[in-house]
Amino acid sequence: MSLKVTTFSSKGRVTRIFGYKTKRIHHLQSDNQLRVFLLLEWNDIVKNIEENVEIKDLEIIIDNVEDLRLDKFSDNEGQLYQLHTNFLVTTERDNVEEQIAISVKSLSEIERRTVIEKIEIERRFWRAKGIRFYVVTEKEINKQLVDNIKWVRETLIDKNVENKRELAEHLYYFLQENKQEKLSDVLGKFDDNVGAKKGTALFIFRYLIGIKEIVVDMEKSIDLNETISILIKF
Repeated sequence: MSLKVTTFSSKGRVTRIFGYKTKRIHHLQSDNQLRVFLLLEWNDIVKNIEENVEIKDLEIIIDNVEDLRLDKFSDNEGQLYQLHTNFLVTTERDNVEEQIAISVKSLSEIERRTVIEKIEIERRFWRAKGIRFYVVTEKEINKQLVDNIKWVRETLIDKNVENKRELAEHLYYFLQENKQEKLSDVLGKFDDNVGAKKGTALFIFRYLIGIKEIVVDMEKSIDLNETISILIKF
């Protein structure tokens, strides 16, 4: 069972987001979870993302729980609360699938003993299931990359632009033909040439990045006034 954003209160900002890979709504409990989700979704080897995955049958799966402080995660009758791991990700490389579990924490959280004990429970649980487990904090998140992913990903979902694929092919070759000019000038020219409303070419440029037909350095700010040959790899 996956949690929804209404299942329990969160100290972070909750988000519902449609996954263009999974074709479903994901319920995320913090800004950092959203950032990690976007990074995972952008990664080509990631094939599926499950969020807030329940840790089931904990005391059966882990051989020895005696030194785990399960009492801190139990009610007065000794019944364990529902515990979850933020993400269970399926990757595929060279036709080999693998699952990876990820816990997303802020640096301030992992200074708390209870959080450390919860992480240890998760680590042992996933190890017992033969699944690699990682803890990710804001220190491992490239926020510029995340911002650029946000900038392009909406074009993958937006259905308001007609003939998106056809325009994308046209713009791809138009950029190549004018690669010694500034990107902003060429995008303006493209709108005029095809009789599109202003901003259409920029939308399609973002779409080309999103479908990875063109490559830009996503870890840097994208300068629209840069020369195409310097900014883009075809």
